[in-house]
Amino acid sequence: MSVFTSSILDTPDGVERWHFVAYDQLNQELLPDAEPKSLGLIFIETSWKAKQLPYHKQKLALQLSNQRHFALEMQRLGHPIRYLFSEKEYSSILEEIGEEYGLITVTKPAELTLRKSISHLVNDGKIRILEHKGWLTTSEDFTSSVGDSPPWRMDKFYRHIRKSREIMLDENGKPIGGSWSLDDQNRLPWDGAVELPEKPSFEIDEITEEVIQMVEDKYSHHPGKIIPDNLPASIEDANQLWDWAKSSVMHWFGPYEDAMTQEHKTLFHTTISSHLNLNRLMPITLLNDTLKLEIPLNSKEGFVRQIIGWREFVHHVHELTDGFEMEKEIIPARAGAGWDGDWNKPRNTPNLLENDFPLPPTYWGEKSGMLCLDTAVSDVVETGYTHHIPRLMVLANIGNLLGINPRELTDWFWAMFTDAYDWVVEPNVLAMGTYAVGDVMTTKPYVSGTPYIKKMGDYCGDCSLHFKKSCPISDMYWNFLEENQDHFSNNHRMAMPMRTLAKRTHQAKDTAKEVTQYVRGQMSRGLELDPTILEGLKSSFKN
Repeated sequence: MSVFTSSILDTPDGVERWHFVAYDQLNQELLPDAEPKSLGLIFIETSWKAKQLPYHKQKLALQLSNQRHFALEMQRLGHPIRYLFSEKEYSSILEEIGEEYGLITVTKPAELTLRKSISHLVNDGKIRILEHKGWLTTSEDFTSSVGDSPPWRMDKFYRHIRKSREIMLDENGKPIGGSWSLDDQNRLPWDGAVELPEKPSFEIDEITEEVIQMVEDKYSHHPGKIIPDNLPASIEDANQLWDWAKSSVMHWFGPYEDAMTQEHKTLFHTTISSHLNLNRLMPITLLNDTLKLEIPLNSKEGFVRQIIGWREFVHHVHELTDGFEMEKEIIPARAGAGWDGDWNKPRNTPNLLENDFPLPPTYWGEKSGMLCLDTAVSDVVETGYTHHIPRLMVLANIGNLLGINPRELTDWFWAMFTDAYDWVVEPNVLAMGTYAVGDVMTTKPYVSGTPYIKKMGDYCGDCSLHFKKSCPISDMYWNFLEENQDHFSNNHRMAMPMRTLAKRTHQAKDTAKEVTQYVRGQMSRGLELDPTILEGLKSSFKN
């Protein structure tokens, strides 16, 4: 018997009701109001979930260690605990235990996959859904501000929430600082002007040690590595992480929010997203604490916008569109985004740009020769994390320029990032990162050439590909516009690049196509790009 299982006490008599605690609802505030001894809590740890995608080992270890710690924390408060280990799907387990306990309550799952799984039990009256008290906004907040059908825009929703909740407003009801978004102040590249923060580490206990060993043994075929001292598992660990974020990084979060550097993996990002999405840290706590901090206004507004703006916005979009299954188009895609194993098949997914290039081995760790991409991938493989600009403007951008199948790219993000769940990863990758759903929630594809990456990162100076002579990213950018010009010709946000595209010569367009084809060919085989070949292709245009 393990240390954890021996710590779970026998269930006492007198439990009046049983409540299933989902894997991402690990906070006491999400439980029904009841005397602890009368409210039994059901936890499920099933290998079925781990078979759906090749989840990063760090992600599995983080989620399971937090779930086990939360179960013991609730037991110490007096809740009877049933902790079930299984290989079955959630609804099968809940249906079986429901025969013993009767009606089971469940806080409304954030993930669409879990809501669908238990929907027939809800319809049959075997499960009763309770309000999820972790969200800061309601569906009515969303539809009253942006409507009940797309297109939807985050800035309109964000302004509505700021106004209705009276957040960061002056005495006249106007935004403090004179603008709703101070994002234009948050675009400094890393310049070494301030001291970089020392990342926190966490001591692991016997519970976490057992989880690590179990993941290494049972899920050895999964990608990634486990970093033991980066597994905050208890509520004390979660609070320690947030305290570190408030004291060490929030002050400089704003100006360096979009910067990328090889010097530091996380810069001034809080890295609390994984615990926020597990609800170990509650959004309302983060919001209230941030509003009290004495930090620059652009840092405060930037963080607040992430909490009450973007995070809430994508949740509503995902829920209202049933995970973008408005279009019932099936994209042929490799289950598990090409990682070896027997993984669940991909779901129906929109694919506006008709991208069908398979996710290349580069995204699983093979070197491409593009230092920006290779660094972002290695950071994810090693830690399960990188911040939002490498995600959007390197990993998703280059993926989109390659024409990677949006389902495969999305599933890679879902599997590899410790903070990724369907409600957050699909809007961020399918909608924002790849423009696969069109203008449902974004006005344009987020793509760029070499200049943006050079400006915001420090990769180009150390890259084997010279940013002018052999870097292929700008050529891939122009080829992307050429391949998709029918989609962008009437998009006012794309008017300027499309006018520039129209002025490019046929030779320049042919060169961009040849460069893209060469990159696709090399990356599909997991081979590095040859600077000499790329320089030759690009110089033919100049000549």
